[in-house]
Amino acid sequence: MNKALATREKLLIEGTRLLWARGYSNVPLREIALGAGVDVALVSRYFGGKRGLFEATLDGAFETPPVAHADDLIETVVRMFVDAPRTGEMPSILQMMLMNAHDPEVGPMVRDQHARIMQAKLEQLIGDAPRAALFMAAILGMSVAEKTLHLSGIAAPTTRAYADQLRHMLRAALSYEG
Repeated sequence: MNKALATREKLLIEGTRLLWARGYSNVPLREIALGAGVDVALVSRYFGGKRGLFEATLDGAFETPPVAHADDLIETVVRMFVDAPRTGEMPSILQMMLMNAHDPEVGPMVRDQHARIMQAKLEQLIGDAPRAALFMAAILGMSVAEKTLHLSGIAAPTTRAYADQLRHMLRAALSYEG
């Protein structure tokens, strides 16, 4: 890899780590450059600025694994949660959404990409918008319950009980008849 590509990649990795974990408006550009070990001017050179860097972190982020039907979807999501790294090194797409969907500058972009890519796929697979929205709400709710609120009734993430709790929530969302 040449030096320019290596520098761009360092900025992209550090930008993803910080912007997704703490939120776009909470991270100064200089901190990203410092973490990547490069001059701050290189952000503009490679991405056109902080917003361009954030946009680059979203490339492919909302893509979902191939799933044939709703039952496979539940098990795919359960596996993703159970197998997710919990070291805090790289935030998840869920963390990015929770930290940035409300941001006045990048929130509309996050919500739009989520709706166009991830939510549209869920609606197609599940069959209707209300159940797909409840399914996404269950996913986000479990993430908040585990990582932010540390709810005592949520089982430890690597246990069968945790997988069963998540599976129950996802099935409940799919069984909604409104």
